[in-house]
Amino acid sequence: MIIRYFRQYKLRKNVKNFLNLSWRDASLDNVYYGWGRKESGRIAENLAKKNNAKFCLLEDGLIRSLGLGINDKNSFSLVFDDVGIYYDATAPSKLENILNTYKFSEDELEQAKKAIKYLVDNNISKYNNAYKEFELGNKDNVLVILQSANDLSLKYGLANNINSLDMIKDAIKENPNSKIYVKIHPDVLSSKKQSDININEIPKVCEIISDSYNPISLLKNFKKVYTKTSTMGFEALLCGCECVCYGMPFYAGWGLTKDKQKCERRIKIRSIEEIFYAIYFLYTKYYNPYSEEVSDIFDTMKTIVQFREIYKANSGRLFFFGFLWYKRFYIKHYFKSDNNQIIYISSLKKLKKYNLNKNDKAFIWGKTYEKSELLKYFKHVSIVEDGFIRSIGLGSNYAIPYSLVVDDMGIYFDPKTPSRLEYILKNTDFNDELIQEAKEIRKLILDNSFSKYNCLKHKELPKREQKTILIPAQVEDDASIKCGGLGYDTLKLIKQVRAENPEAYIIYKVHPDVVAGNRKGLKDEKIILQYCDEIITDISIDSCIKACDEVHTITSTAGYDALIRDKVVVTYGAPFYAGWGLTIDKNLNPKILSRRNRKLTIYELITGVIILYPRYLKPQVKTLSDCLTITRKLISQKSEMHKNIS
Repeated sequence: MIIRYFRQYKLRKNVKNFLNLSWRDASLDNVYYGWGRKESGRIAENLAKKNNAKFCLLEDGLIRSLGLGINDKNSFSLVFDDVGIYYDATAPSKLENILNTYKFSEDELEQAKKAIKYLVDNNISKYNNAYKEFELGNKDNVLVILQSANDLSLKYGLANNINSLDMIKDAIKENPNSKIYVKIHPDVLSSKKQSDININEIPKVCEIISDSYNPISLLKNFKKVYTKTSTMGFEALLCGCECVCYGMPFYAGWGLTKDKQKCERRIKIRSIEEIFYAIYFLYTKYYNPYSEEVSDIFDTMKTIVQFREIYKANSGRLFFFGFLWYKRFYIKHYFKSDNNQIIYISSLKKLKKYNLNKNDKAFIWGKTYEKSELLKYFKHVSIVEDGFIRSIGLGSNYAIPYSLVVDDMGIYFDPKTPSRLEYILKNTDFNDELIQEAKEIRKLILDNSFSKYNCLKHKELPKREQKTILIPAQVEDDASIKCGGLGYDTLKLIKQVRAENPEAYIIYKVHPDVVAGNRKGLKDEKIILQYCDEIITDISIDSCIKACDEVHTITSTAGYDALIRDKVVVTYGAPFYAGWGLTIDKNLNPKILSRRNRKLTIYELITGVIILYPRYLKPQVKTLSDCLTITRKLISQKSEMHKNIS
C-alpha cells in the first residue's frame, strides 16, 4: 500500500504519473509521501515518525517542464528523497549521501559529459518557456542572480538573512573591470512572486536583465556569477562560469564553487560530472507526459527540444485563415502556448481593425488563401493540413484529426516551391534512434493494416498470376492534383496505365470521400471499366495494396502507403514521396529533381514524413503527443471499433 499526502489536487495529479510507474522501488511501499519542505512534507515526516513508518519527500527535477511550474505545466521529472531534500542544507539528504559515498564509474562520467554537452548545446534548463536568446559578444561580464522572496531554498539553504544588495555590491567591488548584470527571477517577471530585493535599490552601474531569456543562453555570456542558492548557479558551472555562493545550495561545498559558508557534512571534492550524474541520473526519475511512458534524461532533453520548437512557433498573436467552424473546436489545441492569442479571420478586410506587428503569425488551411496574399501583411505565414496518420474516419465526415502538418516554407503537396517536409528529407541526419522509431512504427502499420483514415473494412483479395496494378483514384478538385498533378486527371491516368500495361489486371479503387458522397471524382463505371478490370469501393486501401504488384498514381498518399508495404510505385504527378529514389517517376521535371537530390531509404522517408513533419494530438485530453503514441492509440481505437461492428 502507498500512502500519499498531498492537499493540492493539481499536485496530486502530477505526482500520480510518477508513483504509478514500474520503476517505483518496492522498498518504498507503506510510505508517507510529501512535497519537499512544504506542509505536506512536514506532515509526511511526522506521520512516518508517529507510525514507525517511512517517508519520502518529492520535488521537481532540474529539467522540469516546457513552462513555469507555477503555471501547472506537466512535469518531466521528480526527485525522490527518503532522507531529506536536496535544497535543505540544514540536514542530510539522499543526494548529499550519494555525493559523500558513491563511486562513479568511467562509463557514468562519460554519460554525464554527453548529457552536459547536449543540455548546454540545446539551451535546456529547468523551465523551457523562455525563447529569447541573449548575446553580449564577449564573456568578460559578471551576473548576479536574484531569487524570489520567501523561496524555500533560501530558508533551508542558509541564505534567508543574506542581503541581495550586499551581494551586488560585492560583485561590483570584486570585478572593477567587468560589466555587472542583475538577473530577475522568472516567477517575478511573470508577476507570480515577489523579488528578494527592491529593484529600485540596485546600483545604477548595474544592467538589469528584466526580459525572460533562456537561462543557458544567458549564462554563456558570463565568466562569473553570484548567487545565494539559485539552480542557475549550477547551470553556470555547466557553462564554464566561476560561481560564488552566498548560501549553501546542493552544488556548493564540493570544491567547485567559491563558498561564503561551509557545510561540515560535505566531505568530498567532486567534479562537475560527478555532481551532474548524482542529481540528474541517480537522484531524479523521469516521465514523458507526451508518450506517457517511463523516460530518462536523454529522452527528456530530446522531447523538450522537440516540443519547445512547437510552443515557440505557437507564441504571440496567431491569425487563422480558411478554418471552417468545425475545425476550430480542435485546432486551438494544436497551437497551445504560454500567453498566446488565437484569432480567426474570415476575410482580409477584417485585418484592418488589428494593429499588426512583425511578430504576428498567419496560418492558412490548405490552399484556401494564397500565401503571397498574406505575406503582404505578415512576416510569418504557414500552411496547415491534415497529417498522414489522421483518424478513424474521414475528414470530410468531421472526424477529428490526430495529426496536422504546419509548414512555414510551403506545403508538402505543392511541388512548385520547397516545403518544410522537403527540407527535412533533404537535410536531416537520420540517426539510429530515429530509424529505430521508424522501424517500430512501420511494424505497427503493417501488423495492424493501418493507413491514413482506417474507416473501411479489410478483406483478403485474390492474388493473380498476371501483373496486378492498383490505381487509387483521387478527388478531382483536390489541392494535390491542382498543385502537383502535372496536367493529369484520373481519366488521363487510367488511359495511360492501360496503354502501357495491356496485359495487366488493373484494379480501380474509388476514393473514400467520393464513395461517401462528400467530394467529386471519377466514378462512372462504364468509363472506368473501359480501361480497368475491377472497381473497388468499400475495401480498405491496405487490402487493395496487398493484392497488387504495383501502384500507379498521380499524387495519392496511397503511393506512400504502398512504399511502406514494399510495392513498386509509379508516379505520374509530383507527390511528396517522389524523387527520393524509391519510386518510378514518369514526369518529374528537373527543377523538382534538383531539390530532391538525396537518395532515401524507406525508413528515412517514414522518419521525415510521419515522425518529424507533423504535430500529433491526443483529442480526448487535448494535449500534444508524438507519432508512436498516437499510432498505438489509433490502432487500439480501430480494434475496438471493429469489435463493436462484429
